[in-house]
Amino acid sequence: MVKIKLDLEKIFLLAFFGLFLYLGSGFLFDHKLSHDFPYAYMASDAFQHQTRAESIKDAGNYRNEASYIVFGVKDAIGYYPPVLYDLSVMLSHLSGLEVYDAIYFLVFFIAGFGALAMYFVIRQFNKNIAIISLPISLLVFANGLYTGFTWGHWPAIAAQAFLVCVFWYTSRIGLEKSYMFLAIFMAAAFMTHTSEALFAGIYLVIFYIASVILARKIDLKLAKNLIISGSLCLAIISYYFVIFIYVWLPRQAYEFGVGRAWDNPTIYLSDFKFFFLLILVGILLSIIFIKKSLVPSIASLSMIIVGSGNYFGFREKAFQLRFFWPVFLSFFIGFAVYWILKLIIKEWKLAYSFILSGLLVAAIVVDNVPFVPHYNAPNSGSGIMNPYHWEVFKWARQSTNRESTVYFFYGDIYGQDALLRNTKRTHYQVIPEDFIDAINKKEIRRFYDTESPGDHGGGVPYKKSFLSFGSRLNEAPQGFLYGKRDICAYDYYVFDKVSRQPVLAQYNLLIASELQKNGSAAVVFENQVAIIMKNSNPGADCIEQRSF
Repeated sequence: MVKIKLDLEKIFLLAFFGLFLYLGSGFLFDHKLSHDFPYAYMASDAFQHQTRAESIKDAGNYRNEASYIVFGVKDAIGYYPPVLYDLSVMLSHLSGLEVYDAIYFLVFFIAGFGALAMYFVIRQFNKNIAIISLPISLLVFANGLYTGFTWGHWPAIAAQAFLVCVFWYTSRIGLEKSYMFLAIFMAAAFMTHTSEALFAGIYLVIFYIASVILARKIDLKLAKNLIISGSLCLAIISYYFVIFIYVWLPRQAYEFGVGRAWDNPTIYLSDFKFFFLLILVGILLSIIFIKKSLVPSIASLSMIIVGSGNYFGFREKAFQLRFFWPVFLSFFIGFAVYWILKLIIKEWKLAYSFILSGLLVAAIVVDNVPFVPHYNAPNSGSGIMNPYHWEVFKWARQSTNRESTVYFFYGDIYGQDALLRNTKRTHYQVIPEDFIDAINKKEIRRFYDTESPGDHGGGVPYKKSFLSFGSRLNEAPQGFLYGKRDICAYDYYVFDKVSRQPVLAQYNLLIASELQKNGSAAVVFENQVAIIMKNSNPGADCIEQRSF
């Protein structure tokens, strides 16, 4: 008879990873991997990343930004860190999932992987502490942190998982050619969300200094390892590094700033409630046992310091790092719990750690345990997008000429304007304040205040030479992004028929009726929420300006 030996640790890790995805993407995605439209997207940034990944899949490369992302400009280089986009495109090809599903799931998958990587960092010090610490990672879905996922802070979250991998490298420096791991992880962080590579560098400096102080001698082998890995990393990121130096740094130069709060939901140390006391105990224990717990101690301490960087110059980047604080600081909590209970239970068994881990999971997931931060299940519903508006975008990209322009009149969801890029056409939208002004004055106008939505981040750079870049935004004429525009100049119009404020939808339909009555435009698509009209003669008189 063949005896099967169960490895409880592997079962535990598999169960945790499954639970992480179940509580994370499971509830949010309505327990489906595939959806008919971008599901559970709650903010413009999410659509920004989705549409950029879509454009890369369409083009087969990321040499240039799609023109519909950058105000219709055709020669803008691809200038965003590309790793998350490239991975999502590959997953889409391999799985058959739409890119909008693949990229969203990938963020949760990488985050779960980062939590497991932290487990192995802690495990090098103590297996029991690692087991006890792991459930704390579920708090990445607590206290508003879910919005880090739903609002589209995807590159930051993915890069923070790669940052944990840098910690893992320092716990495995003894491996042959371990410098290759560091080079890959640093490059991955840099080319996913660049600030995390800077934070990894800060950690490595602190780690090296601590190692020298504790050993009371300079570790030349470690220094050599870091230099070799740094050289390899620079070779890997060389193409994007040039873009970072000559595009991003001049446009978003560092400025010292102090902020106590952020206009996005994030986490504060007080949000850990009772666990905050355990964090303080864990910090004290880490200092006492620093020689044995060097890697997890320095990693967690450095992430508290950097995550508090909003008080000394890191501004929103520090607040973004806090999305992963439950992972980074789990070591302190686990260490404190283990040490306190060891004072009572002298003969500690591994089974106790598994039981304690299960109790912590229950305390976090069940929402009526006092003084404990809780997992917050995401709100039900499909998010900003819905199947009817998705039909509008699909029709526009499938049934119009690539050079067509699309003008969006008022729509409740269009304030999150990155979603308009799903037309894959150069698009414009009316500015609501001017639209409302026209209603108040009972006017039908030909000229409305209009926005040309698009990505401002890198200034729409184009290449002049290898080390020289221009900016289409800087060179654009006045009124390029905002200004009075003649609605008769556009090829297609989109009018929403429903709104939370019915008068806005009624005014939409009044304009559509005027265009149709004049014979200037005809309806080419209609569903329950919107109509699309085609301008029969762009540039010609299309509407009479009058009162109503």
